[in-house]
Amino acid sequence: MNPDMIIEILSHSPASLVGKCRLLNKECNKRTYDSSFLKLNLQRTNSVSGYFLEFSERLRVHSAFVRDLGNIPSGSDEISLDFLPPGRVSIKACDASHGILLCVNDLPVKGRQPEYIVCKPTTKQYMILPKPKTRYFTIALGLMVIGSDPFRYKILRLSQLPGNENRRYSFSFTLVCEVFDSDSFAWKRLNNVELPEEDLLVPRAANPVASYGFLHWLTTSNNVFRFCFKTNSWSFFPVPENLASDDSLKLTRYDGKVGVISSRSKEGVDYQDLWVLERSFGDSWVNVKEIKSIGLEPVGFSSNDVVTLADLDGMCSYNMNNGKSQKLQIRAPKFFPSYYWTMSYFPFYSDYERVELNGRSNGLSTLSTRHKT
Repeated sequence: MNPDMIIEILSHSPASLVGKCRLLNKECNKRTYDSSFLKLNLQRTNSVSGYFLEFSERLRVHSAFVRDLGNIPSGSDEISLDFLPPGRVSIKACDASHGILLCVNDLPVKGRQPEYIVCKPTTKQYMILPKPKTRYFTIALGLMVIGSDPFRYKILRLSQLPGNENRRYSFSFTLVCEVFDSDSFAWKRLNNVELPEEDLLVPRAANPVASYGFLHWLTTSNNVFRFCFKTNSWSFFPVPENLASDDSLKLTRYDGKVGVISSRSKEGVDYQDLWVLERSFGDSWVNVKEIKSIGLEPVGFSSNDVVTLADLDGMCSYNMNNGKSQKLQIRAPKFFPSYYWTMSYFPFYSDYERVELNGRSNGLSTLSTRHKT
């Protein structure tokens, strides 16, 4: 079939089908990450793209949604987390391609354990999950949708062993590894994750980068920790050799691949370099972009030609091909520039179709009465 015809068909298709086609054809992968295709797909599938911002004000957590590719679906309400149960709700992870968030509600009641909630903000659906072993301190959480028909997702939780238990192991830092599967609707403890000596997950790199069935986190020694949901296994690989001692690195996603952004100066001009992992199972990096800095920090790539940037004054979309930028509107009454330093960004691409968040293949459920369907 003519490639242009394939792209035309995909522009009418949901994100799940587009994602499958990207795995089969390199040209299809590249063209469907172009901003012109994504804008058309958003319009034709009545979908939305942007970022959830989360910032702290004393002991309170606030969130806001910012659109980045301009589409406003017909008949849609403003996207927010106001439909979730009351409490101190914070976003912990997301599946950016399916519009699913993992939130934790730290209930302000003494003795109450935090609630783990998975939700789809565009349809205002949420599900309260069984609690993991909360006596362990959570280090990182990751979420990935692994099936669309039937809908199925998995959650990875990495938590810290108490000091007296941690000393039993030869490595300097050992993490408890648990996986939640919506199909069984239960947590399962896996083998512990043993971090290399003097290496930790970067504290602020809370939301992992998802790519080809893997979740990725950057470590303090500039390694990449990689977890595979298919095999329930983990591994490490280094960043590009020339960036091994760079303290400006940030993981990102570009053209569906895991990437790393580094900052440098050349002849008095600041640049950001983008490297991407050549193959999902490999550890070879390729330098694919040199972005001239306009004084803002990169948040993520809305497409393969548009990068989202942020600073104290807000956010903007910057077209790397023509150098044009467009300010993004933050509709958050309680947002102030000083919150920039506590800001977390969660990419979000979603349709308005309802999903089965309980995910059980047999249709049975013993869910909290507080869930909505």
